[in-house]
Amino acid sequence: MLQFVIPKEKYSLCLVNPGKKDVQEVYLKYGGHAVDGTIFYDFEPIQMQLELLYGESYAILEDYHAWDLDTTFFYEVLYVSEDGIILKKFFRKNLDNVSIAESHPLFTTSIWEVEETASEYINAEDIVQIVTNDIYASKVPTKNSTYRYLLNRSDLFKQFFTDLYEEIDSFYHGDHRYSKLKLDFRSFLYTQYGLQLESSEESEIILSNCVAIMRKLHLSQTQMAEYFMEYIL
Repeated sequence: MLQFVIPKEKYSLCLVNPGKKDVQEVYLKYGGHAVDGTIFYDFEPIQMQLELLYGESYAILEDYHAWDLDTTFFYEVLYVSEDGIILKKFFRKNLDNVSIAESHPLFTTSIWEVEETASEYINAEDIVQIVTNDIYASKVPTKNSTYRYLLNRSDLFKQFFTDLYEEIDSFYHGDHRYSKLKLDFRSFLYTQYGLQLESSEESEIILSNCVAIMRKLHLSQTQMAEYFMEYIL
């Protein structure tokens, strides 16, 4: 769904969401190098995050993106959609492999669209399993085989999981420890499934994990409850 484009008018790098649906938890990075005669320039990789990118909108990532030299750039974006977690990779060598769009509903000038080289779907269940495999862990389980696999796909997953575990900690004994979201999910488990969690430290940890996962993956209470039944109960 998401695209990297360079408008011809200002040569800025833009991340575009051409679809009508918003995407959440957007992580991205790009970097590359340039050759000018016999001089080699290495561009420091840039990594950033957008909490939300609205449908039919775009974000300017860099006002003037290097393109006029013999440049080679790699781009990656990881985001959460209603279909799951999506990882996309892009590549540009100078302007040799870009496609030109003379008109676009979101831009007043023609654009260069960077070539997409890979697109991968990651099931939300994979993320849930990594966390619930050791529900009492306070840090990212870096030795988990599924986590290692995802990290090999893209190091954007490192920040993704770091943020997830910081949110878990916030719900457990941080700023959100008294969040109504935990009470609501506890009540949902009881009213819909007849599950009554005891008032204990273990229950607080479990609820903190569940609510943090729900927020990070944008799951409904029903979806999280099903994962709870399968992987936690």
